[in-house]
Amino acid sequence: MKKIVCLALGIAATAPAALAVDLPEGFDSAVKTAMEKWHAPGLGLAIVEDGEILLSRGYGIKSVLNNNQVDEHTLFQAGSTTKAFASMALAMLADDGKVKWDDPVIKHVPELDLNEDYVEKNLTIRDVLSHRSGVSQLSNINVFLSESLPEAWEMLPNNPQQTSFRQAWDYNNTIFALSGLVVEKVSGKPFHEFVKERILDPLGMTETLLLDADVKARKNRAEAHRYIDGQFYQIEYPYIEFSQSAGMINSTPSDMSKWLRFLANGGMVGDKRLVSEAAMSEMFAPQMLMDPSAIYPAAATLDHSYFSYGLAWFVYDYKGEKIVMHTGSIDGMSAINAIIPGKKAGVYAFINADHIEYRHALMYTVLDILLDNPAEDWSEKLYAVYHVDENQQQKACPAFSEAALADLPGNYTLPGLFPLTIAKVEDGFTATLGVNTSKVTVTRESCLKVHDTENPELPGSNYLQPVLNDAGALTTVKFSGLPFAKEAPAEY
Repeated sequence: MKKIVCLALGIAATAPAALAVDLPEGFDSAVKTAMEKWHAPGLGLAIVEDGEILLSRGYGIKSVLNNNQVDEHTLFQAGSTTKAFASMALAMLADDGKVKWDDPVIKHVPELDLNEDYVEKNLTIRDVLSHRSGVSQLSNINVFLSESLPEAWEMLPNNPQQTSFRQAWDYNNTIFALSGLVVEKVSGKPFHEFVKERILDPLGMTETLLLDADVKARKNRAEAHRYIDGQFYQIEYPYIEFSQSAGMINSTPSDMSKWLRFLANGGMVGDKRLVSEAAMSEMFAPQMLMDPSAIYPAAATLDHSYFSYGLAWFVYDYKGEKIVMHTGSIDGMSAINAIIPGKKAGVYAFINADHIEYRHALMYTVLDILLDNPAEDWSEKLYAVYHVDENQQQKACPAFSEAALADLPGNYTLPGLFPLTIAKVEDGFTATLGVNTSKVTVTRESCLKVHDTENPELPGSNYLQPVLNDAGALTTVKFSGLPFAKEAPAEY
């Protein structure tokens, strides 16, 4: 795996695709300064105002390997901002009279099999889109361990309820992805084909890609990065076609400006309506009230009259105006999308690095501009919120005993999850969980360090922790924070 370390990046803005005449003086300079501060290699930005595209622009670099500049046509991974496309697809099918928001999923997916019969029979499209199934978070992990939704869905009978049905918001990609399966069952087309035909093509979004093969062939593409201990590392691009309606979209600032304009104009493309006002209103309506402090530290810094989740959108008030917003997060990529329905305005931002929360600061900066609010230094304000532990010493890794080391190889189980297998190899161990096999090495501090599966040379602080019983026998290992019980050897 190629890796590069770069201590300083040249951050430059490309020529805008639209003249940003209404943006304040010094806007680009402030973005570039903040990117340096927050360690964002490249950034793609789209802004819509009064129903028209105000700006689509690239900043910074696509890759620390070559320093090529991001432009408005550079492809990024969109992560969970994909979910709004799933909601829109179902809204269009609702307009067609083929589904209703409160249809039980099992009506369209009769093979659905959940641990709880009541949830299985009553889980609706609305429940799926608003993350209120309450199904165990282990099911959420299975899709990434298998890189296969069908396999993750097959394991749902082994995933009990984590919280009560419809009583709490509990984000779950595996359950949400049932939305795309409903689209496929009802329309007779794969989710990506339906999205292309009903959304992308009418909007002229020719640069938006959903299939891994198309993404791999794209030359103008931002690469994924992590910033660790003062250094940038380029990592494997997150090819997540397997996540389908939960996160498969890749797009550009130019294309996302068209998506923003469509949403800001209430489902209109020019003088043509693609989705009804009633369906738009339903998508943007609160479904589950929640505490923002448990979701986004940025939102917790504000006084909200309400903070909620709608149908694949967070819905809340900001300085007296309704906002609908969603983030996208996947290895090496960050995104954020926000619409002000009452002002026909919105903003979308991509960043080609891991969980760069400047996206929130940039979003609120642009929202204040669009709402003509007094300017605030959101970058400065939120940097402190997201970097409270920056100066704290790293916690010591969990140590192990020689007895634990000798007993480590074997098979381990956690009900509802793929089994974990640990094997001894010449230079340490391997840990296989689902499709992922990680290298595990013994450090000089006598700890078991787990290396990143796709990027094994990355530094990190993920450790495997053996757990012994009172008799000193190894009974459990904690892997990625999850407790796996060791199986007894088979007797012959």
